[in-house]
Amino acid sequence: MIDSPRFTRQLVKKIEEMGGVETILLTHRDDVADHEKFAAKFGAERVMHAADGAARYGVERIIEGADPVQLDSDFLIIPTPGHTRGHQVFLYRNTFLFTGDHLAWSPEKKTLTAFRSVAWYSWAEQTRSMEKLLDYEFEWVLPGHGRIHRETKEQMHHHLESCVRWMQSVP
Repeated sequence: MIDSPRFTRQLVKKIEEMGGVETILLTHRDDVADHEKFAAKFGAERVMHAADGAARYGVERIIEGADPVQLDSDFLIIPTPGHTRGHQVFLYRNTFLFTGDHLAWSPEKKTLTAFRSVAWYSWAEQTRSMEKLLDYEFEWVLPGHGRIHRETKEQMHHHLESCVRWMQSVP
């Protein structure tokens, strides 16, 4: 599970039918909802960055620092401060980028975008974090809010470059 929805009977039943939850990846502090109930119900390990209060939330696996962390052979955790101090994104098999509130697809602009108005920690840090993502390949952007979007890795890289240039121009 990536980020945590509300713990509702209907959702829990559906998750049980699908085999449960082993790991809950939390991108940042304001999208944690009922993580503790899901962790208790399914015996799931939670993963979150220390800078967003992971210890205070009782998270089992706490990520520290600015370097990427290989969670397993499929998932890479990339710290991306900006929206919050401890925001992180998750790259699955160099194809799917789960972006939390860091990056999204804009149907109006027809490109990737970030949101200056919710860079609660630092727009400059979020811009630097976005620059770090240029080192990775992905086809899908799966944001915490907004539309899921897919293009080729080359097209996504072009969109990301464009987004970074725009972010650098915004004070």
